[in-house]
Amino acid sequence: MKKTMTIIVIFAVLLGLGSAATNTAVDGKNGYRAPMFRVERNDSVIALDDMKGKWVLLQFWTSSDPASRIACRDYSDFEECQASDNFQERFRLLSVNLDRSERLFREIVRRDGLSAKSQFHVKGSQANQLIKDYHLESGMKSFLIDPQGRIVAKNPTEKMLKEIAIN
Repeated sequence: MKKTMTIIVIFAVLLGLGSAATNTAVDGKNGYRAPMFRVERNDSVIALDDMKGKWVLLQFWTSSDPASRIACRDYSDFEECQASDNFQERFRLLSVNLDRSERLFREIVRRDGLSAKSQFHVKGSQANQLIKDYHLESGMKSFLIDPQGRIVAKNPTEKMLKEIAIN
């Protein structure tokens, strides 16, 4: 009986460790690789994998999540304020909207004065896959990804981004 209980406890611990390891990969833990994906719009296709060698601020937002919409505006303003060519070569903002309506997305981009070059809309199965891969079920998040494609911060502050801009 004692042997059986020990085996059950060991199995439970291993199972817990295994599930914790898979969830931390996209919860902003240092060193974990960001899940790759591609987003399209009429004029361009962007793949996260193609951005290796640059710092990437990957931001997810929806019209129904006020905090993510405000963050989208703040990050867009930050990118616009960084005028140096060196910064533009090293940093990329990729904002991904997960609203069901592309028309609503376009209207918010227009009304909020967001930089259209960094805004992309996905829906349907692609949106569902991103929600799953980045664990966005409990709300939208932003991820700072280093030039090697690894997540280094979740919901980075403007101070963190300025340090990248300076270096």
